[in-house]
Amino acid sequence: MSVPHLSKRFFTSLRPRPVDDADLAFVKLTLTPAEYGEWEQLSSADKAESLATARRAAHALGPDADDTWLAVALLHDVGKTDAHLGTFGRVGATMIAAVVSHGRARHYGGAIGRYVGHDDLGAARLRKAGARPEAVAWAEAHHRRELWARTGISPDICKILSAADGE
Repeated sequence: MSVPHLSKRFFTSLRPRPVDDADLAFVKLTLTPAEYGEWEQLSSADKAESLATARRAAHALGPDADDTWLAVALLHDVGKTDAHLGTFGRVGATMIAAVVSHGRARHYGGAIGRYVGHDDLGAARLRKAGARPEAVAWAEAHHRRELWARTGISPDICKILSAADGE
């Protein structure tokens, strides 16, 4: 992730925009009931970021965008819920991962390891909930380009989803 993107995400997470009725209707129309149950557990800041990611993906995909990819964009970070970290804790975890490498930080115990490994946790969460396979696959692979080929998602869609997430 780029420093400008992370900086923007930090400041918007301090005072996230609440989900309005139109956004909530969009989410409910896009997600299955099981997927919505997982999305609903996100923090206010994570909900706002997931909506922003879905909007950027929708813009890049165009007016005929398949709802599957919008659902994938909404759900990709559900594993962050398991870290139980606030904004400042997430900043610390991100900085530690940048210094020691994401690979090493993933294996730390506690909240830091859970936050850095939110992709695996999110995939497990979505799999258990019965989410669509594309959402499970992207949740697991979204921060690890080397896993994209095994998702079954076209490289073009992977690039769009990654860019929508600020990668």
